[in-house]
Amino acid sequence: MEEPKKSMFGTSGIRGVVNTEVTPILALRIGAALADVFRTGLLTLGRDTRTSGQMLSSAVAAGALSGGLGVVDLGVLPTPALAYLTKSLKAVSGVMVTASHNPPEFNGLKLFDREGKAYDTVLQTQIENTYQEGRCARVDWKQLKNVSSVDHNLAYRNMITSGTGLERRWDVAVDFGSGASHQIASDIFRSLRCRVVTLNAQPDGFFPGRDSEPTHESLGTLSATVRRMACDIGIAFDGDADRVSFVDESGRYIPGDVALAAFSSRLVAERKGGTVAIPIDSSLSVQEAIEMRGGKVVWTKVGDANVAEAIIRTKALFGGEPSGAWIHPNYHLCPDGILSAVLTMKAVEQTKASIHEFFSKVPTYPVKRGKISCSNNLKAKVMRDLASDLPKALGGKPKITELDGVRIQVPSGWLLVRPSGTEPAIRLTAEARSEQLVEQLFKTAHDLCIDRIREYQA
Repeated sequence: MEEPKKSMFGTSGIRGVVNTEVTPILALRIGAALADVFRTGLLTLGRDTRTSGQMLSSAVAAGALSGGLGVVDLGVLPTPALAYLTKSLKAVSGVMVTASHNPPEFNGLKLFDREGKAYDTVLQTQIENTYQEGRCARVDWKQLKNVSSVDHNLAYRNMITSGTGLERRWDVAVDFGSGASHQIASDIFRSLRCRVVTLNAQPDGFFPGRDSEPTHESLGTLSATVRRMACDIGIAFDGDADRVSFVDESGRYIPGDVALAAFSSRLVAERKGGTVAIPIDSSLSVQEAIEMRGGKVVWTKVGDANVAEAIIRTKALFGGEPSGAWIHPNYHLCPDGILSAVLTMKAVEQTKASIHEFFSKVPTYPVKRGKISCSNNLKAKVMRDLASDLPKALGGKPKITELDGVRIQVPSGWLLVRPSGTEPAIRLTAEARSEQLVEQLFKTAHDLCIDRIREYQA
């Protein structure tokens, strides 16, 4: 396996531990690099609720201003709102200061182009080269622009509410995870006549109520609240609300693959066909659900930027990841947890089913996901070894795909091992038609990965 070229950009922008990997100096230089590339125009800037957000966004603004860009500081808001407003305000670029679902000690910069889409590899390379070469435009003091702080959130709220009116009055429990969606999502649900029960609605960069990532393990309180308050649905967002997770009316957590399969297959059925873009770590159940309704799947690398690129390239009607990052191109090209929640509720209404009935129609297979801590400087070496070791350990003649990491297809199952693009870890996914095979695949990969990491750390 070829050792990948190291890049400051992962699968979802630049991300790392604050004041260790992601520093004000880095943010300042990224702002300056953006100004050097674009020279003139407006930069939109937003942040989630992390304690380091103001520090880093101020640094980005300073770098951009020094090179002649104007800056509109949108304050604390969800990533999809920043992306949507970047396009609607006709900005040359947007910067969201966020680490999305990562723990509170992380932060990062996610860059959006003038269409509100995450930077593709061409733009990433251009910015990274400018950064590494230390190029930065400087304008005369008389040409410096200002920072404006006008609230433009109404445009984003109207985008969702004007096109997705709900027919029934929903009782909704929403867990904001102390993240950036705490105000705007509440406003949207209430404007759609929902009765809203809120959890972790206080903005807090330490995420005291639960982990920022809305997983089965972190949503126990949401599940209990749905049952206790007799809600129709439970909804949870990550720190910047580009991801969504669901709990049904009985408090049962809906796995990400199941949610993705149910929504995408319903959309394909409604449109009488069409292409759906999904990453290579998606369950077989997603592919089957889409194809059973006459749709077509196009596989992508993991990461919403890759999904967005595939949507554009194939004119797909939808694209999404099992993590809950779903892209609706009829609205915009950024994963949008709030929009996804509302559109899911709309789809459930159209089928005249309950949340449980809507999701329970998806056939599922045993799947196991996990991650192993691995420093970023060891990832390439470990992955190179695993590409050689795993096929031998599994035996036979498995089908090997290296679109993103190493994916190994065996009779009745598959295994994916890939370096995380958002944190120092290697991610493992195994799926099979039996629990025994899933455990075997996962354990084989897990043990080999641990062995290789220890060897290099010794």
